[in-house]
Amino acid sequence: MSQSTADIFGTVGAAFNCKISSGTILSAYLEVPNQPIVSLSILGSDREVAIQSLPAGQSWVRLDLVWAPGDSDAIVDVGTVTTGSVQTAAAKGTITDGDTPGYVELWGA
Repeated sequence: MSQSTADIFGTVGAAFNCKISSGTILSAYLEVPNQPIVSLSILGSDREVAIQSLPAGQSWVRLDLVWAPGDSDAIVDVGTVTTGSVQTAAAKGTITDGDTPGYVELWGA
């Protein structure tokens, strides 16, 4: 895996918000290979989570979601960037309506 497959990529240590366009986030976790799973804060809209520090290499945001009837696929995007540089892939990632958990692939370099 590399930056070419990531939904969101940026500088190691960047602090930013990851958001989705549809669905409701019940819980969210940062999963890094060979590291403990970290619980993430869900922000006001229940469609955004705060990543305090982008890990080096590949990691994932796991989103436990609830979908309402009529919800569309969720488009993955970057919200506020507090430190560092972060951006989405040219073709923004999606989480298919009904999938739970949904995963957002991250890459830090």
